[in-house]
Amino acid sequence: MTRLLLALAGVVLLAVTALAAVWLLGQLLTGLGLFIVGAAGVLGRLLWFLLITGVLAGVVYFVTSAWRPSVRAPVRPFRAPPVTPRPAPSRPKRGRAGQPAAPASVSPTPAGPGSVSAAPVPPTPAETTPTEAAPTEAVESGPATSGPVRSDG
Repeated sequence: MTRLLLALAGVVLLAVTALAAVWLLGQLLTGLGLFIVGAAGVLGRLLWFLLITGVLAGVVYFVTSAWRPSVRAPVRPFRAPPVTPRPAPSRPKRGRAGQPAAPASVSPTPAGPGSVSAAPVPPTPAETTPTEAAPTEAVESGPATSGPVRSDG
């Protein structure tokens, strides 16, 4: 009889253990299923977001390209107008007590080798170069291959 009771206790214990294993497996699969469903929801919303932003970005690109000029004129660098020196005052130079100043006469002295001349050397005038006048209107030309684009609007 003891054998029969031990066998019966073993079968009941085995059934309870199997039932616990099945319950635990169900809990794990339920958690995994919830994770998969949640991830699918997040990925679905991400897909909708990417689709909507892609469509809106295409619309923005299309609309902004409508404001580009059809002919691209090259942009010339800005050049400031040349600075013209102001003329010197026309009044004569005056010396002491209102008398006209006498021009200083410098007698040229020949400088020999090794001697230092005390006569001042007049400065040479600065050379001026003509500058090109900036155009008042844009020059129509073919499409530019690179560089910035100037918009007239």
